[in-house]
Amino acid sequence: MQTRHMEKYAKCENSVDFISIVDNDSINTSGYSKINFSLLCSDNHFYIALTPATHRFDLTKFNKILGRPSCALINSGSGRLKISLLNKLIKQKQFSKKIHVYLDEKLECQDELYLVDELSKDAYLIDINQLQELSNQELIGISFSEEIGQSMESRDKISFKERVKALHSLPPMPETASEILKLRSIPDVKVEQIVTVIEKDPVLVAQIIKYANSAYFGQAGSVKSLKDAIFRVLGVDAVMNMALALSVGSSFKIPTAGPIGAKSVWKSSIYTASLMQRLSMLMPWGQRPNPGTAYLIGLLHDFGLLVLGHLFADEYLSLNKYLEMNAEVNIVRAEESMLGISHLEIGKIVMRMWNMPVELIEVAKNERNSAYSGEYNTYIQLLTVVKSILAPHGLVYGDALTELPQNVLELLSLEEEDVIIAADEVLQAGEIMNDLVKQMCA
Repeated sequence: MQTRHMEKYAKCENSVDFISIVDNDSINTSGYSKINFSLLCSDNHFYIALTPATHRFDLTKFNKILGRPSCALINSGSGRLKISLLNKLIKQKQFSKKIHVYLDEKLECQDELYLVDELSKDAYLIDINQLQELSNQELIGISFSEEIGQSMESRDKISFKERVKALHSLPPMPETASEILKLRSIPDVKVEQIVTVIEKDPVLVAQIIKYANSAYFGQAGSVKSLKDAIFRVLGVDAVMNMALALSVGSSFKIPTAGPIGAKSVWKSSIYTASLMQRLSMLMPWGQRPNPGTAYLIGLLHDFGLLVLGHLFADEYLSLNKYLEMNAEVNIVRAEESMLGISHLEIGKIVMRMWNMPVELIEVAKNERNSAYSGEYNTYIQLLTVVKSILAPHGLVYGDALTELPQNVLELLSLEEEDVIIAADEVLQAGEIMNDLVKQMCA
């Protein structure tokens, strides 16, 4: 096959000659040429099913066409992993009758197919002519996929009445969080008052101490107590805001696994919060926002996901599975189509109901408002920078820039080199971050 694209790298390691890496930016990302990959098995036979990225693989329809039950081994995962498996299986297919390649009919008229690795952003170009030579001819002209938009619209949305009813069943704000909110309103709050409240929750104390011991704070010697964390590392505001966010978040329980499971949500939130705080501390003194508030905003910026999962458990489970099979779908669009409301909207509602700090509410309300230039705009700008850093690592929900916004860095008086170093320090603290995630999911 003659391709008009220049290869970015040499052929993939262990690749067959019709799969190569190309520059993702040079590829037209519209249409059916972008694909999803599913690996299935049945009776010691393996089935490779390729479908358009704009469609959802329909296992029930596939099994009906196949005439026997099969189970999915892989529907999600990185493009690199999928291509590696595809390479190995196609190589084996040349010598085995137990490996079958099936193309959805919507792909048969395409000149090029490619699959994107969301982590590296590399695109793997596949020669469809050679692939078709290996495919099972008996399924030509058969479709086993469903358009994503139709799939979402076919679901019944949760009605407004049901949403209001669910909100009235919200659990009360945790006692610790409620007491911390009172302390935040005291101008000259004493450290002893803060310690007394937080020490009622030993898990919360352990989380704060572990965070204070993070390598990127550069603290000489270990932090062993809550007072140490306050006086030597984090400060009064940071500890109060961190305790508030962790206490509020722990009151909602959602499924652990999946793209919007507790593990993924908390991982995204903790990295966002840590980097928000770290970058705020790099800003000039006269311009610097409160680092503790920056941490609070980062930790609860996707707070609505926890609320959705808690209030609408069954629907959230379906949404979680749906997003797992359709990683390219915009999460906000999927939520609105399947639930009738997004996590951004419900997060704002609950923040107001619980009288959360005004900074948090204002940022949640104006994060997507490009015309906003109010008192808390610095936090929104910081969040924009942080998301652009974390997006390539799969740690952001929804739309985000993929490169550092130079204009925003200038507004924040941040040097790009300093930002990159700080980001690397946060990303390298994976062990500490993962420990925090485990504690939040316990």
